Amino acid sequence: MCVVECQNCGALQPNVPVGTIVKMCFDCVREVVTPAYSQPPKKTGFPKGWKFMKVFVYSDGTVYHKGVEQPTLKGTLDPTVIEPKIKKSKAQKAQEKQQALAELQKLKIALKKETRKTYAKKLESQIKRLQRQL
Repeated sequence: MCVVECQNCGALQPNVPVGTIVKMCFDCVREVVTPAYSQPPKKTGFPKGWKFMKVFVYSDGTVYHKGVEQPTLKGTLDPTVIEPKIKKSKAQKAQEKQQALAELQKLKIALKKETRKTYAKKLESQIKRLQRQL
């Protein structure tokens, strides 16, 4: 092991393998790399997922079909209104899970008692739906 100077700032770098000619210290590497990642992406004014919508109409009347502009339809449709998703609290999520578990238990008890195949299949499908929800 030997000591080598940083190629940018000249700070001594210890514990460098023998034969190493040039080395960059971690501070200089951080200065070189950080500016590329520090800038947040520019906002386009479009909502998230607008390219995946079948039809999206921008506020200026421009119509897009699956992300591709349709200039012939400009101004023919009303702007698309995006409703924000309502976020649930932990308590609401826990309450919904408890209700689903209680309903699942009732369905399983009803399935054990059921003798008719058609009703049993309906109960099984409801049980599968609830299990996916959990």
